[in-house]
Amino acid sequence: MSVLDTKSNRVTLKMDVSHTEHSHVIGKGGNNIKKVMEETGCHIHFPDSNRNNQAEKSNQVSIAGQPAGVEAARAKIRELLPLVLMFELPALVQADPSSPTLQHLCQTYSFTVSFKPPSRLYGATGVVRGSQNNASAVQRGMALLLEHLAGSLASAVAVSTQLDIAPQHHLFMMGRHSSNVKHISQRTGAQIHFPDPSTPHTHRKSTVYIQGSVDAVCLARQHLMGCLPLVLIFDVKEDVEPQCVSALMEQLDVFISIKPKPRQPSKVIHTH
Repeated sequence: MSVLDTKSNRVTLKMDVSHTEHSHVIGKGGNNIKKVMEETGCHIHFPDSNRNNQAEKSNQVSIAGQPAGVEAARAKIRELLPLVLMFELPALVQADPSSPTLQHLCQTYSFTVSFKPPSRLYGATGVVRGSQNNASAVQRGMALLLEHLAGSLASAVAVSTQLDIAPQHHLFMMGRHSSNVKHISQRTGAQIHFPDPSTPHTHRKSTVYIQGSVDAVCLARQHLMGCLPLVLIFDVKEDVEPQCVSALMEQLDVFISIKPKPRQPSKVIHTH
């Protein structure tokens, strides 16, 4: 902040949001994102290239504004994400989507539930859809739903969720020798599976699976999203001492690069 170019005092934050969830975050007629922009005083840009490009979809969302507003907008965008949890019922358990108890749980805890019919080997698969800003209620409601459906077998029902994360970020998120993933698994009790990069299915190369109990899955998802990369870009009005940059990188565990701006005296700083 001490070297930020005070003329503009604006920063740009680039964050990743799965391209499959952009329309959900933007909202009908852009209502959700307009509200975030009004509340934070920031401009938020979603990639235009996704409309035309079928093969390569971009997850990158840019937020520009005052530093405090940008951070508030980042948190609000994360809160707007959908929360989708899947579970597989034991083979003998019957699910009745129209049961009054089930309907009551959906209304009380603000989620919807749908079922895929059982196959020869597996029981019915349930999908619970809620919102990240209501995660704790969805978590409670989901636990009660499993008790209602599976009774004493509820604790044995495996719950899962998935995150769409661009393959180029996988190693960064996993940490050196997968230390981030191991730490999150130990802390939450959830299993986290990153795809094998050599897998031939391109659409699955970005899908990260999380499995375990309801609480473990929700907590692990939250921690994993906290590992997503953020890039903060801003202009500075003067040269920054290299020793100062090195000290900040060491102290705050961030990567900082300083690049001269073409045809302008200001410089741009990227922090990862």
